[in-house]
Amino acid sequence: MFRKAKKETFDEDTSSYIKLNKPIAEIPERLAQIYTPQQRVYTDEEVEKFNSLRAYIDSNTVYPVIEKNAKNFVAENGLESMDLTPLSDIERHWLSDRCLYRYLRACKWVFQDAKVRLVLTIAWRREFGIIKLKDEVVSDEERHGLLGFEDTSIENETGKEVILGYDNDLRPILYLKPGRQNTHPSKKQVQHLVFMLERAIDFMDEDLQDTLTLLIDFKSKFDDVDKVTSKLPHLSVGKEVLYILQTHYPERLGRALLFNMHWIAKGFLNLISPFIDPMTRSKIVYDVKDVEKYVQKEQLDKDYGGLIAFTYEHDEYWPALQEFTERKRSEKYKDIAI
Repeated sequence: MFRKAKKETFDEDTSSYIKLNKPIAEIPERLAQIYTPQQRVYTDEEVEKFNSLRAYIDSNTVYPVIEKNAKNFVAENGLESMDLTPLSDIERHWLSDRCLYRYLRACKWVFQDAKVRLVLTIAWRREFGIIKLKDEVVSDEERHGLLGFEDTSIENETGKEVILGYDNDLRPILYLKPGRQNTHPSKKQVQHLVFMLERAIDFMDEDLQDTLTLLIDFKSKFDDVDKVTSKLPHLSVGKEVLYILQTHYPERLGRALLFNMHWIAKGFLNLISPFIDPMTRSKIVYDVKDVEKYVQKEQLDKDYGGLIAFTYEHDEYWPALQEFTERKRSEKYKDIAI
């Protein structure tokens, strides 16, 4: 007697979409032309603290290679039993004036805190294997312990992390999609995230912008992914990642855009919220509505309101990311020996 009304269907107009399966290699010229870099003005006291930190960094001929030794190194305790090595040219490049100012700002201009944290990061970067990209090193001895594209490839086979496009402030956008998780919680997952953070930094023009945007999609199921090991990061992995971000990448997060906030995702965020510092928390935008306020549609995946019809194909995306990364790094480090 009662017939169900047929559900009306609409064909999606795809004519305006930009089809992509690779990263966007360059900052759009149109955005660069209208963007005004933030000009930071420092007080005399802040400049004095910067000069002191620069003098401290430049005065040391060697630094620890293990993070747990960093605090004793700064306190000059037990130096004779530590493994200490000189800074490489690429490490000196990383220790730019801009870098030192980031650490001072993050430490609220407490000089001793900034000094300790900076030495912690120098040692951590060595221990973690990211002072150089493994793929650009020839010596087998030096390659040992470094991270490269081959080491992290399996972690990205489902496209759970993607660098794609730039936001309105010229920040490279790193997409995190825990619903595409393909491996079980391990050190490899943390290495993969750090590796992708480093690649996002490679995509920056740091003379214009030295922060990135995270786009985190908490969608639970993606049609093109058969098996998902976990819908959300393990709490221990989440805490370790937060520690790394806040300790070793201070002032690198420009904004975090959160999409598809289901109740499980909200519960997870509530669990890790006590570990998120107030400065990081202030940069998070929950359940983004007016997306063009942050990213132009031509620079954004259509799933989040953009015009990019992005398809993740690992055999296409991963080699392209490597090619773009190596080119950008060769330009960035052309004046030093890697």
